[in-house]
Amino acid sequence: MNIDENAASALPTQIPIFPLPNALLLPGGQLPLNIFEPRYLAMIEDALGASGRLIGMVQPMEEAGELFGIGCAGRISYFQETGDGRYMIALNGVCRFRLHGHQVTAR
Repeated sequence: MNIDENAASALPTQIPIFPLPNALLLPGGQLPLNIFEPRYLAMIEDALGASGRLIGMVQPMEEAGELFGIGCAGRISYFQETGDGRYMIALNGVCRFRLHGHQVTAR
């Protein structure tokens, strides 16, 4: 597997991670998402306020709390609030990245 080291080195050292089973984002691809859980609504709000509007898509492993070590950084290219408190977004895949650890935050 090749990771675009130049694109990955341009990423911030920390980005929010969205561990979503069966949702695959690849570099150059697009992924529409329906965001409704409060913690992920907050994550999207934070990402929209940050430079680059990036989140990392990573597949969770079947073991609780574990994540695969490779993910794809996605730039929020579309954002719409719905009338019932959800966000409809689209991510454009930027590049793969290697996960060097993660921490769970309250927000």
